[in-house]
Amino acid sequence: MKWWIGLFMGIVLYSCKTGRVAFNPQKKFSLQQLQADYHLFRNILEERHPSLYWYTSKAVIDSVFDNGYLQLKDSLTEPEFRRVLTKVATQIGCGHTSVRASKKYTKYLDTLKTKDVFPVYVKTWNDTMAVAYNIFKNDSSLVRGALIDSVGGKPVKTVLDSLRSYIPADGGNRTAKDQRLSTGTYFGALYTWIYGWPRDLRFGFRDSTGTSHERLIRPYRPPVDTSRKSHAVSKQQREPRSRRLQEERSLIIDSSGRFATMELNSFSEKLKLRSFFRQSFRKLRRQKIPNLVVDLRSNGGGRVGNSNLFMKYLSNRPFKLADSLYARTRSSAYSRFISNDLALKWFMRLATHKKTDGYFHFTWYEKHYFRPKKKNHYEGLVYLLSGGNSFSATSLVIGGLKAQQNIIVLGEPTGGGAYGNSALLIPDVTLPATKIRFRLPLFRMVRDKHLPKDGQGVQPEILVQPTIEDIRRGRDYKMEKVKEQIRSSEK
Repeated sequence: MKWWIGLFMGIVLYSCKTGRVAFNPQKKFSLQQLQADYHLFRNILEERHPSLYWYTSKAVIDSVFDNGYLQLKDSLTEPEFRRVLTKVATQIGCGHTSVRASKKYTKYLDTLKTKDVFPVYVKTWNDTMAVAYNIFKNDSSLVRGALIDSVGGKPVKTVLDSLRSYIPADGGNRTAKDQRLSTGTYFGALYTWIYGWPRDLRFGFRDSTGTSHERLIRPYRPPVDTSRKSHAVSKQQREPRSRRLQEERSLIIDSSGRFATMELNSFSEKLKLRSFFRQSFRKLRRQKIPNLVVDLRSNGGGRVGNSNLFMKYLSNRPFKLADSLYARTRSSAYSRFISNDLALKWFMRLATHKKTDGYFHFTWYEKHYFRPKKKNHYEGLVYLLSGGNSFSATSLVIGGLKAQQNIIVLGEPTGGGAYGNSALLIPDVTLPATKIRFRLPLFRMVRDKHLPKDGQGVQPEILVQPTIEDIRRGRDYKMEKVKEQIRSSEK
């Protein structure tokens, strides 16, 4: 056997052997590894984050970093270290700066055959928390609309304040944090990630009569599906694209012909929004629909080009993306840890230039005015539904259109900051020892320099918040309010 054939077979066999080594989620990293990754985490944020001291002074942020470092006293697992990093990152007050699991840990979670699931979904607002759904349907007391008073023996307000300290949001936006807690399994996942499953986790709650109860909460473990995939499932797999597109963006014209509802859950580049907008607004014009409801409550943002295109169909005057858009630096001493940093560096060299303030400005966006569409431009009355999940580019849309006379913003404040945010380019950074990742926005965007820099979201003109009765009845109270407004406007 030739030597190179033997070497090749040895490499293949070794690769197969190492590939079978199981991932250990309980692996602990040494204190030295954690400290090295933490120093890198801090150094990169201090070097490149454009809004590190936007809402909090440098002295306070320095103290936050110092206190986080003091939490590292011994070896930790990846989730334990992520909790430290997440709490530090949250205090920056940037909704785009978040800590993520390593790729291997994420893959491990995806391949688990059974996962303990927190069985209760909640809706929370203004320090109020109610049951939105209970997986254990035979539980006749802890039902939708039950008002929760305590979790694990702690008052709801105490629990919510604790959980919010791990949720990144622009300027600490409470509406954004509460909406995250109210989305699907998020509350339970965050609670158990921070506190684990205690032996005795009890909910104190009140039923519809105001009577107090206490219920022991146990995890739900879904049954393992060992059945083979059927022909029907395979057929569905051939058509996921069209169904997914319909779920993410749709236009439905009410049978009365008085209004249409456009559900727009993302401005992602993958949703074929250019053709969707063209066809939808053409249909609205041809059928002379006088009222348009645009549901942006679940729209977390996406591509700025798509959000600008949407605005062109509604805006009655030329508009800018932002008053200012700039980065602190165009290069990094830590480039090898930042994804695609070489390409980003060249892009920024071509697109930005340094001004007297010392920052690198994207002047094209600062100066360019986008003109409204002439063809199929919508002239009717528009209702924009907003909420805590209306984030990033969606906040830019709602903030940019709010002052227009024929546009009414209805719902709750947006999750994204009205004044601006840190975004545009957001590469991942991978810490070398633990492989934990965090998102690093490179540009600070000030949408409207005349607004207060308080981190609050775009405020609706008609505030619509839930009530316990709304939750109990499963009402879409914001959509009902819109329909009421449309009926009133036609009288």
